[in-house]
Amino acid sequence: MNNQTKTIEYSTTKADQFFLKFPKDKVVSYKQYWESIKPKNNEEIFRRYLFSFMSVHTTWKGNVNGYKAIKDFNEWIDNKELLWQKLKNSGVGLHNNRTEYVWDFKNKFWTNPKDYIITTRKYHVKKRDSIINKIKGLGAAKISFSCEMQNPNECRVFCGDTHMLELYGMKTLNYQTKNGFDLYKKMERHTWSGDTSNSSAISRNTSFISSRVSKPLFTSSAIS
Repeated sequence: MNNQTKTIEYSTTKADQFFLKFPKDKVVSYKQYWESIKPKNNEEIFRRYLFSFMSVHTTWKGNVNGYKAIKDFNEWIDNKELLWQKLKNSGVGLHNNRTEYVWDFKNKFWTNPKDYIITTRKYHVKKRDSIINKIKGLGAAKISFSCEMQNPNECRVFCGDTHMLELYGMKTLNYQTKNGFDLYKKMERHTWSGDTSNSSAISRNTSFISSRVSKPLFTSSAIS
């Protein structure tokens, strides 16, 4: 057990203040935006995962450039060398690792897509946890990110990135440990506190997603 994880103090004070002050009109506009870019088929869901793979250890610019380089996956789906070349040329970084991880995921996803897709209105956490054991190169936060992008207004997991960890007073949390992951899930439950049919719960998660960037995470041109 990681001793550092034991000493981390979980606090909802800043998060509660954030939710309380977040403008309701922004919640509405962001919910409309997320719904407008919700993926409609397996190909679009696969691309959301590609975006997540490109978001690891890079800048926003690197993330977008890496994604744009490989979003037309039919060009490289049977050519690993071409995938490597596209990632290298994009400047996203870590192109050797990304090639291995994306190639492995590509094979697994298209063998059985339903293993990686949010298909129900509940059991999202259980589904996310099952995906963690199947994917190389993405941890709990990035897999949660992929699930969020599949159904942004209803998915009941959230991407606990460094900004969200800081909001809960746990910036140094190592959620690779059992105790750390339990704390991660405690944060997650807080974002969905109350009746899950309550619109305020959806507003909380939407507010979280909205707060992560100073501009929309996706543009139509970036994800199309």
